Amino acid sequence: MYCLDTNIVIDIFRGDEKLREKVNEIGESEDIFISFITLCELYKGAYLSKEAEKSLNEINTFLLYFDSLDLTRDACEIFGKEYSRLQKLGKNTEELDLIIASIAKANNLTLITRDQKHFENINIKKEIW
Repeated sequence: MYCLDTNIVIDIFRGDEKLREKVNEIGESEDIFISFITLCELYKGAYLSKEAEKSLNEINTFLLYFDSLDLTRDACEIFGKEYSRLQKLGKNTEELDLIIASIAKANNLTLITRDQKHFENINIKKEIW
């Protein structure tokens, strides 16, 4: 099972057909989710867009095929533990990315991202596409 990072979804929206096909192929045999943080980021981008209505339609269509995951107590604890560990190592990361990673880890999902740098020090299963 997988969780898509925001950059994957955005690249699909921007027309990356090869990426869309790869996600669809995996989706035929595995469950794929997005986090509520990704959903927040998508809506933020949509409302900032010059083509807000089109962007909102893309999001709503996308949500017909992918469920979103909430922030649970387990994910919150994972976030706190990972944040503390990273800070002690001097390897701070973007908090929203760490929340996305924590949600994926709490749900035993592999995170699919294109942003290796933001996730390189976080202890989760991930694939860099």
